[in-house]
Amino acid sequence: MRDQIISGAIKPGEHLKEMHLSEEMGVSRGTLREALRPLELEGLIVDDGKRHMRVRELTSQEILDVFEVRATLETLAARKIVVSEHRDEITTKLRQDLEALKQPNLEFAQQLELDLKFHEQLCFHAGNPQLLAAWRNLIGQIEMMIIAAGPDKASGRMRFDEHIQIVEAIESGIEDQAVTALTEHMADFCSRYVGDLVEPELQTAAS
Repeated sequence: MRDQIISGAIKPGEHLKEMHLSEEMGVSRGTLREALRPLELEGLIVDDGKRHMRVRELTSQEILDVFEVRATLETLAARKIVVSEHRDEITTKLRQDLEALKQPNLEFAQQLELDLKFHEQLCFHAGNPQLLAAWRNLIGQIEMMIIAAGPDKASGRMRFDEHIQIVEAIESGIEDQAVTALTEHMADFCSRYVGDLVEPELQTAAS
């Protein structure tokens, strides 16, 4: 079910018909409801107020809210890595993770997977389990937004050269430089997706 939502097979705003889905999946409606609860907690589906669930449609403000939280978490992670005694070891691992993005003719779904793996590892290497858990709680909504934006708006921000700039900024040992690299990376996507007014607001989210 989650994969169908993330892939766009089930569209934003589409109602989840319990009877049809339970028959399709070969489970009882009670079992289906249990399976839907984690998706609701993740923010992928919502109750429409009529005891029916539908795939969440994110407004521009909700998209901004998600990216503000994401920017705060990832810039905190970058700051922690910059001052870590293991910074060189961490950035070496991050560089290794990015090598896969050099592959030619990557499908959009492959780009997305590699992109999110990099950002997840960034948070992992901060060494704060609560930070990582908070970031992972956003992953479903982040995936939905990027897929909704589509290759034309999103692919350019998932290239190797976009991400290596973040690693190089962390390697510099200058916290503000690392923060700037990350916020500019995310703000550009926001400005393309929800409008130019989003960018200045996001830029101040992690300051």
